Amino acid sequence: MIDRRKDSRDDVPVPARRDSKSRRAPVVMPAQPKEELGVRTLITRARGSVLLSLDAELERYGVTGAQFEVLKNLFRNTSETGASLCRTLHYDTGSMTRMLDRLEEKGLVRRERGARDRRVVLLRLTEAGERLLPRIRPAARRALRRHLTGFAPEEVESLKDYLGRIIANGRREEAQAPGANTGRSKSGAAR
Repeated sequence: MIDRRKDSRDDVPVPARRDSKSRRAPVVMPAQPKEELGVRTLITRARGSVLLSLDAELERYGVTGAQFEVLKNLFRNTSETGASLCRTLHYDTGSMTRMLDRLEEKGLVRRERGARDRRVVLLRLTEAGERLLPRIRPAARRALRRHLTGFAPEEVESLKDYLGRIIANGRREEAQAPGANTGRSKSGAAR
């Protein structure tokens, strides 16, 4: 059996095949080079790590990190409809509908028809949602602070700048794409 614990050596022993007649010494193979991760993978993994930590912090309040993001956006009035939340948070409509259903079942969000256009379904925080948000914000800050442990304040500012530039470049590219500002993808499906 191979001992899978990491050691400081560069070579990892690999067991040789055993036949019934003889016992051979293990063959030593060079270790694989450490995987170098790309920017996209690192951003994706960092986001996932922060969300997992956020989920753990918010569990006692009965909400997830993704639900917190929805509540926060509704509180800020940056999004009023499911479609605008999908664009802001980059969720598909099916996932967003299920998330909004759960938040509505918990009494944190309510849906109401638009006064000018009854086809539009507006999203509003309930009183319970408005009371919960200030209570869970410190938990969200704790989760993020743990991920920024060891960063100097200047490094945090640089990170914010870099991420902001990535977002701005993406928005610029979206605005220049064919069919931009229609709320539809190239296939014509609602985003």
